[in-house]
Amino acid sequence: MEDDVLALRAADSDGMAPITGTITLEIGDESVPALLTASLTPAPFESLLPIFRAITDELTTRGIAREAAAGRSLSCRAGCGACCRQAVPLAAAEARAIAALVAAMPDPRRTQLEARFAAARAALAAAGLTTVAADIAALDRTERDDYGRRYFRLGLACPFLEAESCAIHPDRPLSCREYLVTSPPQACADPSDASIRTVPLAGRASAAVTARGKAVEGHGTVLMVDALAWAAAHPAPVPEHPGIDLALTTIAELPGRRADAA
Repeated sequence: MEDDVLALRAADSDGMAPITGTITLEIGDESVPALLTASLTPAPFESLLPIFRAITDELTTRGIAREAAAGRSLSCRAGCGACCRQAVPLAAAEARAIAALVAAMPDPRRTQLEARFAAARAALAAAGLTTVAADIAALDRTERDDYGRRYFRLGLACPFLEAESCAIHPDRPLSCREYLVTSPPQACADPSDASIRTVPLAGRASAAVTARGKAVEGHGTVLMVDALAWAAAHPAPVPEHPGIDLALTTIAELPGRRADAA
């Protein structure tokens, strides 16, 4: 495979019957060739997350390059965890993936992280900010912004934040991958600061995965700190859609895209 061909491969799942085809993604005004591998048989939505992480990483790489060409450099660095105190939204499949990631960890690591999630939820409850996925989905843009500001003012660190860096960086959520800034780091002390300049992206896989997941499963946004409790209360449904179909229909939710299977 040529270096400039984007590899998009779903994670292996039980009974996976993989098929590979070429597609072309339109990212802004650029055409990106890719090889897409997913299952012909029904597959869990979370098995497709590696595909959308790869698409997101491609989108951010190109967004950062456009900013650099305009003379703006990325401010985000390991050791700067300001954005890791925001209310991080997950798609339902991502919440299950996070819960599975923690469950697979050996003790005492698993127990430590479970305690952090529980402590974060308790802090939200004490502040009157307890929510469930349905509540978040019901909020309008102004209400979500207000909730986000109240959440941030608590200074509540993501359970995976350690030494101001992400402990699960390769598996971090799509919304975390997408949130990048070129404004001074100090501006991130207040997420409502108008001086924050985020890196513009040609599409957001986080929105596409959330929208498609809601369409096929009925569940929308889940907050990161609720991931373990939510996943325990909402077991993964029996897969009904072939992985390749889910991948292509989710890609179709991305703006400025074309997915022409060959």
